[in-house]
Parts: sequence; structure tokens; C-alpha cells
Amino acid sequence: MRLLTFLLAAAIGIATTIPSHAADRPTVIRIGVPGVGFDGSSPRTTGTTGTVAGKGLLEKEFAADGIEVQWTFFKGAGPALNESLANGLLDFAAGLGDLPAVIHRASGLKTQILLATGRLGVYYIVVPSDSRAKTIHDLKGKRISVFKGTATQLGLNRIFALHGYTEKDFKVLNFDTATSRGAIATRDIDGYIAASDAFALRDRGVGRIIYSSQEKAAETASTGALLVTEAFEAKYPDLVQRLVNVWVKEAAWNSDESQRIEIFKAWSRTGQPFSTFKEDYNVDTLSRRLSPLIDEYFVDHYRQAREQAIEFKLLRNTFDVDSWFNRKYLDEALKVNNLVGYWSELDAKGAIVKVGRTK
Repeated sequence: MRLLTFLLAAAIGIATTIPSHAADRPTVIRIGVPGVGFDGSSPRTTGTTGTVAGKGLLEKEFAADGIEVQWTFFKGAGPALNESLANGLLDFAAGLGDLPAVIHRASGLKTQILLATGRLGVYYIVVPSDSRAKTIHDLKGKRISVFKGTATQLGLNRIFALHGYTEKDFKVLNFDTATSRGAIATRDIDGYIAASDAFALRDRGVGRIIYSSQEKAAETASTGALLVTEAFEAKYPDLVQRLVNVWVKEAAWNSDESQRIEIFKAWSRTGQPFSTFKEDYNVDTLSRRLSPLIDEYFVDHYRQAREQAIEFKLLRNTFDVDSWFNRKYLDEALKVNNLVGYWSELDAKGAIVKVGRTK
């Protein structure tokens, strides 16, 4: 009995020496990314999400806490990431495009948008190199592939609408990006809506670009966001703040024009050639595309995404968009990193309303 009493007392004594916050720490932070590398398998991506992951910045941030950072790169893109969110297998979604984001929010998944991971990206429509098609109109009734349920599908519908069409005017096939690239090469499809991977198809001589959304990027482009589950944010707000601090600091590096070559080299680890990024960004600044700001353009884009997804029959339920954004972590991160006013703010149409002090 004396021995049992001693052991219990010792155990209580040890417990009281453990910092009170230690029990409030998770053992792992789980981050999902909608996509894989250019080869279809490498767990890599571009932009700030890619360099945060590639440099192990979050692993370094939380190492002293004994917290593992677990990255999952989903070959099934946004739809597969949403499924993991629904099953409680993720704490954060990084680089999630607008359509899968509004789909999961409308379905009742509780998340908060913390910052922007990308905006104003350009879409390209690629046809086989020997195709006679010269414009989108030439593809009416033809086979066009898109990864359904992803932001690209919403982008394609926006482009169709600009030209007076809907998906019903085409034979829209559901292929992932790797399958679409292969199908262009084998001429099993007549067109494919691509991102910067369009240039690799062209340079290989298997594809030809007949459309670029560059001039209409503010209207057609997807936005990407960093989201956190409401459950994780409520339980670990200090960890969310630390993560956002790291993210915003790295976003500034990715936005620095003096580092453009090094940035593109880092992104090239996805398997895409350096020249791809050089051409995709040839008329735009890094800071405009990679700004993390929750400005009017970013917020309004999600309002439009919700309405357009319903209009294009990609979404049934609606929800309040404005309450989705949690700005406090971004605001604090900008202060901590001395980046207040660093990025330019955009209005709802994508025009600069407040010039930042970017390099």
C-alpha cells in the first residue's frame, strides 16, 4: 500500500511539472494540397504553398514543440481534398481553388479562409498540334477535357459564358490534368483547358494554344486560399497564428521581383521547366498574383464563384460568403513581419486601389 501511495504521489508530482499548454498541443498538424507535381506523382506544387512545403518552414517552426507537420498532396485535387476534410483528416487546406472551396462550404463543412495563396492565374485552351481549330468557336460540339469539381471547371464555364456558350455546347469530359495532357498527345480529345502546363505541350510539339485568358484574368481566373477547420482554429489559435506568420513571410519572398529567377527555379522542382513560369508571368508581377491579402477583389471573387457555380449548375446550396473570412491572423502576421502595406490592394474588378511597397 505504501508503494502504491508513493507511485501515485510521484505520478501526480510529474504531471504538475508538465507545462499546462503541453496538453493543449496536437501531435501533428495536417495540411492538404489539391494537386501533385507535373509528372502526376511528385508531392510538389508551385507558389508560396510550394516553397513553404519545399523548404520545410513549418516543420522548423513547430519542431521545438514536438509537433509533426504532415503534408498530403492529392492527385484527385480539390474533390479528394474535400473528402478528407469531410472525414476529419485535415486541419488546413492550402492552395484550394474557389470551386471546391465553395462546394465544401455550401455542403456544411466548417472552415475559415485565412489568406490568399494565389489569384489572377491564366487559363489556356490547348488543341492537338495538327488540329484545324483556331478559336473556341471551332471547338463547339467537340471533346474538351477538364478536371470536374476543380477550380478549372468553373474557369472553363466562365470562359464559355464570355463566348456565349455553356458546357452543353461541348462534349465536356472529366479527365485529371495528367490524363488530359496524354489525351492531347494521342488526339483522343479536341481540346483541354490548361494552366501553365500548356507551354510544355506546345514546346513538345504535341499541342497548340488557341486561347489565353490573360486579358480576362480578373473575370475568369481561379483564386486559391489557405483555409483552416473551425475546430482546429477554436482549439489552437496560437498555432494558427504562428503558421500564418510563417506563410506571410514566405509570401513576401515569393513576391520579390529581385528573386524572380530563384523563385522560378524553386517552382521548377514540380517537374515543369523554368521557361514555363517565365512565360506564364511575362506580363504580370509576382506580387499581384501571389498577394495573400483578403482585399475586395479576393472577397468579391468568392461571392461571384458562389453565384456562378449555382448559375452553371455546379452547386445547389448557398451560404454567406462574407462570414467565411477570418482576417485577424493575416492582419497580425503582416504586423509581425513588418509587411503592412507591402502588397497592393485590388478592387472587385482587379484594379489597384492602394499601391503597396513591393520590391
